[in-house]
Amino acid sequence: MFSYCVAKDKENEKIYLVSSSLEDINTYCQGNDLEILSRPKYVEPAMVAHHFIWVGKEKRPPIIEISTPYKY
Repeated sequence: MFSYCVAKDKENEKIYLVSSSLEDINTYCQGNDLEILSRPKYVEPAMVAHHFIWVGKEKRPPIIEISTPYKY
């Protein structure tokens, strides 16, 4: 299960975060001086794949990666 977060930086720019735990998101926000605006329970997979930043300790899971075609 993934945890999502919408935060903003000092310039009021929204930043979308995803991780496998809330602790990883909280640590990232504290370390980068981000203010948490909301914690959505569900986000469309296409939105996560295109706009969310992975902040987990482990590698980004393939389920939220965008597959790209191979050029033969």
